[in-house]
Amino acid sequence: MKLTIGPFTRVVLLGGGELLLKLHEWAAGYSLEPGIITSPRHAAEHIRGETLKTALDRAGARYIVAERLDAPDVVGLVGDPKETMALSIGAPWIFSVETVGRLFGGNLFNVHGTRLPQNRGGGGFSWQILTGNRFGFCLVHSVDAGIDTGDIVSFEEFLYPAFCRIPADYQSYYVEKTVAHIGTLLTGLKREARTFETLAQPEYLSSYWPRLHTETHGWVDWTWEPQQIERFICAFDDPYSGAQTHWNGVRVAIKKGSLNLQDGHFHPFQSGLVYRVHPKWICVALGGAALVIEEIFDEHGRPILDRVKAGDRLHTPQSLLEDAAKRATYGPRGLK
Repeated sequence: MKLTIGPFTRVVLLGGGELLLKLHEWAAGYSLEPGIITSPRHAAEHIRGETLKTALDRAGARYIVAERLDAPDVVGLVGDPKETMALSIGAPWIFSVETVGRLFGGNLFNVHGTRLPQNRGGGGFSWQILTGNRFGFCLVHSVDAGIDTGDIVSFEEFLYPAFCRIPADYQSYYVEKTVAHIGTLLTGLKREARTFETLAQPEYLSSYWPRLHTETHGWVDWTWEPQQIERFICAFDDPYSGAQTHWNGVRVAIKKGSLNLQDGHFHPFQSGLVYRVHPKWICVALGGAALVIEEIFDEHGRPILDRVKAGDRLHTPQSLLEDAAKRATYGPRGLK
């Protein structure tokens, strides 16, 4: 289907995160009069060592923190929808057809970081690490009443480099690629209208993965295969608080975990046992390999690696593993 977009003199960004901040910086530099609509949850999130709200205040950004999109000041910030291109970047609202048409004049698009219609939903980088997926996408699609279901307007596929191991690595590389892709798109649409040959998403190829919540879902099951455990620990590493387990009956968080095959194989009953300690790491037995852990934190985020002793066991109670199967639902204010 053909879709004509633009020209625009303004851009409105909805959502939060590092990508939103970077796109705001870019748009301000290109005189696109950027405005931001964010939620209480996103406004309180920490980026670059400060909250998004603090970063926006420091940048002198025009922004609104809103729970609902029908607030009068939201309409004022969007302005004339014929002159404004709106981009959703992890926005917490489900957009109705009426909102897309009335508030945004049909000019609302979503920025998505994975292949569609596969990999709809949230928690993208963690899911990619868990599944061993190195394919990345800068993808823009129209917003309709569904979740990540609109026609694809523009996309670029790339590979994450081998050095990308944790979400922070993926995020940094993705933001760089996506700012360049969106920047090229907006530069052209500022000058003149453009007609795109959009791509409909075939539903029979679709898959959906829900958002993750570290405190709910990030519990290590020490009966898993070694590679599964390593990927799981990486998936909840920075910028998150770390994969969780119990040590001496206390909840702890693990980061910087990597497999080591040198010490041979272990029996499944040994899985989770600390068999060697070093001032800078500990070695933990797994069913078919060893896990080297460089960072362990207590419930208050304090490092406790030096307190772990050989013979200690890392263990996750079954009740917590069962709770980790529950779905976490987010809204504008955060976890529901």
